[in-house]
Amino acid sequence: MLIGCALVGFSLPAPAQPAPGSMLGFSRDVKGALAVSSITPGGCPTRICTTNLITTVRTNCYWKLVCVTNALGRLECSNTLVCVIRTNKFPEITCTNLFLTPTTVNVRESLTGSVTANLGCDELDGAFPSNAVIQAVLYANLRTNDWRGSHSGSFKILDGTNLVAVGSLSGVNGVGSHRGLEPCAICNHFEGTLHGSIVLSGALRGARIQASYKGDLTDVVCPSAIVPQGAASLAIDGTVVTVCPPRRLGDL
Repeated sequence: MLIGCALVGFSLPAPAQPAPGSMLGFSRDVKGALAVSSITPGGCPTRICTTNLITTVRTNCYWKLVCVTNALGRLECSNTLVCVIRTNKFPEITCTNLFLTPTTVNVRESLTGSVTANLGCDELDGAFPSNAVIQAVLYANLRTNDWRGSHSGSFKILDGTNLVAVGSLSGVNGVGSHRGLEPCAICNHFEGTLHGSIVLSGALRGARIQASYKGDLTDVVCPSAIVPQGAASLAIDGTVVTVCPPRRLGDL
């Protein structure tokens, strides 16, 4: 039994180790959710100034020598505390910036989802975790009438508690760039480019990731009365370029 297991274990092929400086296809699918954590008005604020009358009441007290003639006809003088109340009114201008009728909003979003390999196109051959999780924070500026706009942010990919990759992403919302395959304007669609690097120990450590992504909010029906969010499905496709060996002293 032990010999048989040993033979079976020996016959399984080990994951291929990518050569330094090689370019590999990176193709991953993401299933998760996008949530909106804050919404603030966008566009240009209007400065509104108002004038108010401010009333101040001040009491000034001082010592005053007061003299009186007593019943014997003698003059008696003493220091007496005298208080005078003064009331002043003056105008005060107060200005503030208001978004009277904002046509855009600034939105903070968080994206979380499982990352699995698209085996038909991915070429990382087990060197990249097959069941990882992506966490991203996006800052979007969107039009309120159709949620078209742009976004930027950062991402990290985790394998359990181990950090696999980190980077940045930027793109557009409510826009379809694949003409003929998707509408030019669709509120539940977003896409862009992703740049990052792999930090997980192993053959891919330090490798650069550059990819495009397209995502759909599958539960959103357009037109939408609120900022689109909810269940998200993404496809990430691009390349991973491994690090070249360090140059030795004297190499050209």
